[in-house]
Amino acid sequence: MSAASEQSLWRRLYLYVYLRSMPFHGWMITGKGVQRAYRELKKTDFCSKEELLTLQESKLQSIVEYAYENSVFYKYRFDALGLSPKDIKNISDLTKIPLLSKQDVRENLYTGLLVSRLNEKDVLKINTSGSTGEPFTIFADREQLEFRFATTIRSAEWTGWRIGDRQARLWHQTLGMTKTQALREKIDAIFLRRLFIPAFEVDSKSILKIINKLNRKKPALLDGYAESLNLIASFLNQSKIEIKFQPKAIMSSAQALPDETRMQIERAFKSKVFDKYGSREFSGIAYECTSHKGHHVMEESYIVELLINDRPARPGEIGEVVITDLLNRAVPMIRYRIGDLAVAMDNEVNCDCGRSHTRIGRIEGRTQAIVHCANGTWIPGTFFAHFFKGYEDCVRFFQIHQSQKGEFELKMVKGLGFSLEKFDELMVDLRKYVGETKIDVVEVSEIPMVRTGKRSPVVSLIKDDFQSIK
Repeated sequence: MSAASEQSLWRRLYLYVYLRSMPFHGWMITGKGVQRAYRELKKTDFCSKEELLTLQESKLQSIVEYAYENSVFYKYRFDALGLSPKDIKNISDLTKIPLLSKQDVRENLYTGLLVSRLNEKDVLKINTSGSTGEPFTIFADREQLEFRFATTIRSAEWTGWRIGDRQARLWHQTLGMTKTQALREKIDAIFLRRLFIPAFEVDSKSILKIINKLNRKKPALLDGYAESLNLIASFLNQSKIEIKFQPKAIMSSAQALPDETRMQIERAFKSKVFDKYGSREFSGIAYECTSHKGHHVMEESYIVELLINDRPARPGEIGEVVITDLLNRAVPMIRYRIGDLAVAMDNEVNCDCGRSHTRIGRIEGRTQAIVHCANGTWIPGTFFAHFFKGYEDCVRFFQIHQSQKGEFELKMVKGLGFSLEKFDELMVDLRKYVGETKIDVVEVSEIPMVRTGKRSPVVSLIKDDFQSIK
């Protein structure tokens, strides 16, 4: 037997033991079903579009019927429209069902959406402050959580990582967990040879310590918030310090990833970035493959629509992300407006990687992070991340704050190369996009990350429905 096959056998055994022991170290409500979900995902990894569509529509019919029979909210909603679960036979029939907003969930979670007949031991409560700071609660059942975990493993394998390889994660390891969950998560990290670095501790003072930790660990996979990865990459690129390892891959998540940020991270670590699109409500929704041409939707678990004025976005257009969860039976989420914007792609064209999963393009930020300009146009929040990358020597950090249409406040931390001439040039360039919009410039000493390690480029207090914006 060759060394390569011995290693393969060892990794297969490692994975088998890891998945079988999940009830003892998985902090979410996960058990041996993770192994079953992983096997299913490996079978569908390269199946045809027709096979994926058949699988999706079977799961869609099942979740719609379940929601109608077990959720007071959906029964009332369907009956009010004269709809029957039998009317939803395929994905195109989804348009018959109204969109589900976050406010719908907040107002009806305990009075109609949450299915009460499930065993409490099979349901996990998930809390998040959301990007607006407004608390949001959702529940997920065992099957959905097990598919989440299995999807995480499969997507990591897409990068070239294999079970047993070392990892490092810039995240919030135990933030918001109970003591028992935190203990399980730490055991799981030992199993996966994973080093955790709290993302909210990544700053100019701690960055050298973090680099030293990474050099000692030498992870094959570096995973974390785009902003945290970018901060370290920026430091490495501007200093004479070099990292002493080359990861197989870097997985970026939680924030939009402008091309300039991607290039900076790849230059610093000499490795490719694989972007992940996810959320607390669903975990991983779509992932990049080795082709890096869009994010493959995890269609075994979700249906993703990109909408503009209630119509499907055409290739190249920015649409609102609407998600149907095909698995969650604790709180059925059918046509849920998650609050994100993404670029639509032409899915008649197959991906070079050979996978048939539908793809969505670049994530353009949040629907509530749209900046309304004086001429009536709107700009997605991620535009500013793209724009200011061209002036990072002049402006180190920035934040757009908008409370009225047609004007906004620009908070900025000066860069080392700041000068009035360069800043005037920046403002002239910015005017090409925002027109006569009133801009109040405020110099600040810092724009802090929130506790989870994120820094929002746009804070908007304007309440506008994206589907009504022309």
